[in-house]
Amino acid sequence: MKVFDAILLLGLKLLPDGSPTHELTLRVETAASCFKAGRAPRIICCGGQTPGTPVSEANVMRGMLIALGVPGNAVLCEDRSQITVENFKNARKMLDTPRPSVLIVTSDYHMFRAKAICRISAHMRCRGCKARIPKDETRIARHDEPLHTIDYLLGFQSGRRERPDWYMKLRELEIRYIRQEK
Repeated sequence: MKVFDAILLLGLKLLPDGSPTHELTLRVETAASCFKAGRAPRIICCGGQTPGTPVSEANVMRGMLIALGVPGNAVLCEDRSQITVENFKNARKMLDTPRPSVLIVTSDYHMFRAKAICRISAHMRCRGCKARIPKDETRIARHDEPLHTIDYLLGFQSGRRERPDWYMKLRELEIRYIRQEK
């Protein structure tokens, strides 16, 4: 079994009262299981405070991990990021090795893009451990993920390029279609 330098636990927007969604709870439980199995000596919780929530995603996840039996000194918080690219770049700065190897924990539908960002933007070696999310809970997120991947590959998530009108129209059409299917 490969031991990684760290487990990177990716956050997810909290509910308005600061509590985690079921999807985030499944991610945290997966990370705790990986830690207890000896996959890495530490977990870095990644996620800042988003508008409309009272706390950062990282701090909520840290509390959940400790409640699941992960020692507090093994849990670090990267609580400044707002998007996946920032998660990895900020977490990379927290690791003290030249080319760290990390185990990414995120939702199953998000793993492809997360691994690409980790390798390309943060220059880390990585593998993934997917949190299996029931499809009915992530209908819109699963449909949005290909657009987020395109967004990343075209450079829009970094802020270096502005999203074109066609992209925004495509996104609006997709969201309308998904809502009609419900």
